[in-house]
Amino acid sequence: MAPHVLSFINLKGGVAKTTATVQLADTLAFMKQKRVLVLDLDPQTNATLALIGEQRWEEADEAGQTLAHLFLDLLRGDGTFTFDATRAILRGVSNLNRVPPEMIDQLPEGTRYGRVDLLPSSIRLIDVQDRMQDIAGRSHYSVGPMEAVKKFVAPAFSSYDYVLIDCPPNLGFVTQNGLEVSDHYLIPTIPDRLSTYGIPQIAGRIAEIRRARDLRLRCLGVLITKYQSQSAQHRQGLQRLPEDLRRAFDATGEGTPPILTTVLPQTNASAEAMTSDRTPANYREKYGGGVVAGQGAYKYGLDLADEIEDLLSGQPRTPSPFSQWAQDMGNR
Repeated sequence: MAPHVLSFINLKGGVAKTTATVQLADTLAFMKQKRVLVLDLDPQTNATLALIGEQRWEEADEAGQTLAHLFLDLLRGDGTFTFDATRAILRGVSNLNRVPPEMIDQLPEGTRYGRVDLLPSSIRLIDVQDRMQDIAGRSHYSVGPMEAVKKFVAPAFSSYDYVLIDCPPNLGFVTQNGLEVSDHYLIPTIPDRLSTYGIPQIAGRIAEIRRARDLRLRCLGVLITKYQSQSAQHRQGLQRLPEDLRRAFDATGEGTPPILTTVLPQTNASAEAMTSDRTPANYREKYGGGVVAGQGAYKYGLDLADEIEDLLSGQPRTPSPFSQWAQDMGNR
């Protein structure tokens, strides 16, 4: 069965886009026994560092095995490749992994072992993204600037249940490489003006890309992150968001996407979970066992994974108590 391929995008940084990507990957892998591949297309490399740490990232970067090197190989235009997707995909990442990567192939046949794999990013993407338009000419028009991931990485997707793509905060060719291979995209956002300001641009531009490229891409929904129950701005933002989304998606040719019933609160645990050198004993310890707005902090990740599965299968989901409370507060 083909994997679900989901891109995470917002034009504003600091909205917990990467945190949501990594937590969803961990939840699907270690709580639901799914095989998950994370593609880090963001030159900030935050997802990469959260999953493998700085030392392993430096080793991959020096070996030429990051997504930036795929684009650099194509820009070089001499037909030689340093990048090899099979080598570049790092298996068994995340500090929740308990099976050494070298042992994965030795597991008994039929073993259902959930894990997170990673195709890392590099800060070299900062330089690459301004030169992407040259890829077509340098490759003698065999590869378009938005087709590199599709041609050289997507064949590996069949080994996974989910592919999660952490996109940079723009709609340039690097992001378009992620959208080109995605079934859906998700917009994580803080419910304030600055974080939601770019949603109409996202909706409009992706609609143009979808039509021009004949993609099946659709918006899966909007995920509220870093919610602060004491913030009047956040409550007002929740109240305003449904109408803002309706206006943003009116001209796109698709319906208004849902606001996920799962609302991720602002917690210290979620920020600390992005530190790869920690050695948590289990999922609960990594994402926080302390009670936040009536339930353990770690349970919000479980709610998110359940809701993503429901949305992908077309099933509605009942809001969690905190999410229902947050929405009720926003409607006051």
